[in-house]
This record gives sequence, C-alpha cells and structure tokens, in this order.
Amino acid sequence: MVKSGKILVVLGCILIMSSGLLVLYNNYINQRAGVESREIVGKIQYKEIVQDTDLEITEDMKIVNIDGNDYIGTIKIPSLDLELPVMADWDYKKMKTAPCRYYGSIFTNDLVICAHGYDNLFGRIKNLNSKDLLILTDAYKNEYIYQVEIIEILSATDVKKMIESDFDLTLYTCTMDNVNRVTVRLNRVK
Repeated sequence: MVKSGKILVVLGCILIMSSGLLVLYNNYINQRAGVESREIVGKIQYKEIVQDTDLEITEDMKIVNIDGNDYIGTIKIPSLDLELPVMADWDYKKMKTAPCRYYGSIFTNDLVICAHGYDNLFGRIKNLNSKDLLILTDAYKNEYIYQVEIIEILSATDVKKMIESDFDLTLYTCTMDNVNRVTVRLNRVK
C-alpha cells in the first residue's frame, strides 16, 4: 500500500510539472504571435505600392506579399488596443502568427476572419461591446470601418451559420474549452 502511494505521489508531481510546462509553452506562443504580428503590421504599413504588379488580386481583394506570406491588409480594434495583419488564406500553421481570412471578401460583404484565442490575437474579442469599432485597412491602404453588432457562440461544426450570415464581417476564435467558437458579427459603417 505504501509503495502504491509513493507511485501516485510521483505521478501527481509529473502531471503538475507537465501542466506547468504546457502553461509556459502557451505563454511563449502567445508572446511570439504578438511580436511577429506587430512586425508584419509595420512592414505592411510601410510597404510602398509602386504599381499594380506589387499586388495580386484574389477574390476581388488585393494581396501583398511580406516575407513569403500573402496578406489582405490589417485590422485595428481600438477598444482592445489591438492591431494585426490578416493573411490572405488560412491554415493552422499561419494562424499561429496572425489572423487569417477564412472566407469571403470586403467587396461581397461576407468576410470571415479567424485566429487563435491567444491574448495577442483574438483571445480578447469576447470582451468587445456592441458599437465598438474595427478598422480594416486593405493592401492599397483603403480603410473600411465596421461596428460590432452582436457576439454569439457557435458550435465548431456550424460552418454554414458562420459563413452565411447577414453581416459584413465576422471574427471568430475558439472558446477556452475549444468546443465552440466566439463569433463577433460586424457591419460596415456607411
């Protein structure tokens, strides 16, 4: 009995150390995402567009290539003191650096942008309030202003409801338990 108690104590210590390492790793990834995003935003803002050949048109949106990755522009959320680049398309690896366009376009008023729930990415979008503003700046430096209408929680499997909405812009990220999606719906300010 004493021997099995010692084994359980050792296993408990190993589990506690493992969870501590996981917390440290997640904090590192969060910090790295914030640093990389700020660097990319700076590069996008200061890139001079010399001519149309510097940009590529994708689904009616222009994209700019920075360090081998394509971006449709940047988003700024003043109430969260957040400014991030937006990649032209998404995959899990890209989402570790910046939000990604999941679906749609500015011009068809059905743009959906997703990001990981790190604090330096979309982890704080659940704290937005109705009427908060978001500024999307495209690759040509045109600004589009959006206003938060609603925040809802959608099932991770409810892709159709995510992309087929009456809203001009949707932001989403995972809930803390990774089961559902925090979904922020916005409309363009005319």
